[in-house]
Amino acid sequence: MTTIVLLLLYALGLSVATFVEKYQGTAVAQSLFYHSALFIFLQTLLVVNFLAVALRHQWLRKGRWGFMLTHFALILILTGAFTTFLFSQDGTMHLREGETSNQIFVRTERGKNVHTLPFSMELKNFTLTRYPGSSSPSSFESEVVVHVDGEECAERIYMNNVLDVKGYRFFQASYDSDECGTVFTVSSDVVGRRITYAGYALLLLGFVLCLFGRDSRFMRLKSRLRELRNTAKAICVLWAVVGNPFSVVAKADASNPIQIVLKCKVSSEHAEKFGALPVQSGSGRMMPVNTFSSEILRKLHKEDKFGALGPDQFLISLLAMPEVWMRVPLIAFSNAELAHCYGLT
Repeated sequence: MTTIVLLLLYALGLSVATFVEKYQGTAVAQSLFYHSALFIFLQTLLVVNFLAVALRHQWLRKGRWGFMLTHFALILILTGAFTTFLFSQDGTMHLREGETSNQIFVRTERGKNVHTLPFSMELKNFTLTRYPGSSSPSSFESEVVVHVDGEECAERIYMNNVLDVKGYRFFQASYDSDECGTVFTVSSDVVGRRITYAGYALLLLGFVLCLFGRDSRFMRLKSRLRELRNTAKAICVLWAVVGNPFSVVAKADASNPIQIVLKCKVSSEHAEKFGALPVQSGSGRMMPVNTFSSEILRKLHKEDKFGALGPDQFLISLLAMPEVWMRVPLIAFSNAELAHCYGLT
């Protein structure tokens, strides 16, 4: 219960922070939520709770590796987020076309600090694309040259295409009003990012083990299904060896198939229960079995009964003893020429 409450509070906080970030900006969302003491305290409670749950249920001793890895992955992801909070650097770089720089501006509580990069960036060209017939921008990208370790590398930075250089990540953020300059958001978080990615990998592995591990519910259901299948096979073998009462009677009086089916009829009470079951017709209409069996009997035999068999008793007998019914004169027809040709009654 504690885990559910904490996760709900955490999800609620992230949801509100997302809306604040959208309408008030990233700096406000970080100040009120992501970097607040209350939010960090909530994440710490989640870590402690995950450890307490693992110890209480003794997953390590029971070999519940899927649950262990899942909870450890969540702890690792939160640890990566805390590492990012402590050691990451976030800044901006403003470049005009033809300009080269190796400095970024890092915002702190006291103002802006200048941080020198171990490489330099040159903006060759900035391109802004608008929607057809509109002044609204659809995309914008920067063609840059990275001067690093005595070499030059041509790169492109645009939406969803991030540039990684020596642990620094460059995101396309905004542009100048004359469309001849651009602003990059720069992030340096090598350690935190690696810890977080390792947590994601372990989380995926934990989910797989939870589904397909030896003690998972999926494997228990698979084992149960195998047991049911083996039981069904045993029943079929027993039925084939011992034989059913219908076949015993059929062998006893194979010369008169009509007498066999009449002698082996089920009780009217059983047939009535069978007739009340729902069935779907070929056209998709739902109907009781009684309606279905009556239609079959009238179409084949042109009668509402077959001797002493009602429609439901007839259908049960037909399904139970098809080899006997193959020798029963059942199908009615009125073509005298066909009857004479094939010697039929």
